[in-house]
Amino acid sequence: MALFLTVIMMRYYLLALGCVVLSQAVVGSRPDFCNSECPEFDSVRTTDDYEVRRYRDTTWVSTKVSSVNFGLASSSAFQKLFAYIRGENEAGVDIDMTQPVLVKIPEETTWWLWKEYTVSFMLPQQHWSNPPRPTNTDVYVEVMPQMTAYVKSYGGWADGWSTDSHRQEVEQKLTEEGRTFEDNFYFSAAYNAPFEMTNRRNEVWVLRN
Repeated sequence: MALFLTVIMMRYYLLALGCVVLSQAVVGSRPDFCNSECPEFDSVRTTDDYEVRRYRDTTWVSTKVSSVNFGLASSSAFQKLFAYIRGENEAGVDIDMTQPVLVKIPEETTWWLWKEYTVSFMLPQQHWSNPPRPTNTDVYVEVMPQMTAYVKSYGGWADGWSTDSHRQEVEQKLTEEGRTFEDNFYFSAAYNAPFEMTNRRNEVWVLRN
């Protein structure tokens, strides 16, 4: 049943992205790997191992889910956030889907294999000054301050193993270079619906201290 609901919700996700591509005018600069509104950033430096990006302040709608599994947590949280942008907010308005779906992943478990994942959709900039209040108490709006991230991109599908593997690669390189970074959590960023079989893009973001 959970898998069936996930498939249905991700179909809506793909449809939402398609509608944005067809109807939303491009506002400001946008990376070529985004086909809807994305967080704005400046690319500071690119190496063979990662890209350094400086992100601006952004406003997100988020929810937290505790689970032993990255995929189950992402699916459960996605459904709550998708309901919010489809009108489950006090204004009753539909909100355009953005990219990426961002997951904050703690590096240490809180109990056995359980982790508290925070899954977020960025709100379109037109809603930043007055974001619609969620009607679901599990969902909340937050402002992420500007930050600098070491970003590694990869294809395929993001899961718990792939995100952690790429995170380790970035952190190992940063350690070799003597750079400091946030080691309590990192972010997984997914840009595609699961039905997009080619040109898939995922990222891990390790924040600079």
